[in-house]
Amino acid sequence: MGISFKILVIEDNPATQEALKRSLSRLGCEVFAVDTAEGGIDELSRTHYDAVFAALCVREMGARSVARWVKNNSPQTKFFVVTSWKGDLESNLLHLDGIHDVIRKPLIFTEIRDKLLEYLG
Repeated sequence: MGISFKILVIEDNPATQEALKRSLSRLGCEVFAVDTAEGGIDELSRTHYDAVFAALCVREMGARSVARWVKNNSPQTKFFVVTSWKGDLESNLLHLDGIHDVIRKPLIFTEIRDKLLEYLG
């Protein structure tokens, strides 16, 4: 498909991590994955990524804390939260944390593709 972005996945559920990696790779993205928030911040401090897909409740600190780190240290990086939670996430609070959008489970390939194209062109 040829989108070709560098993406970091921060997800501690192996099945979800693999599904994200598979979908993003299918789009032509270079994908790196870690299973902890701390591991994600370590990776982000060493390497530039175009976007991050992080589980809302990832081990150690959660996606909102990672998003704030990204907003302060790599503001050009787009940040997406991945969640199965069905409740409302207040968009104004997400925006303050530096979260660009929410990807809901079950993961849908076309939604992932459309969000990447919307935010990264």
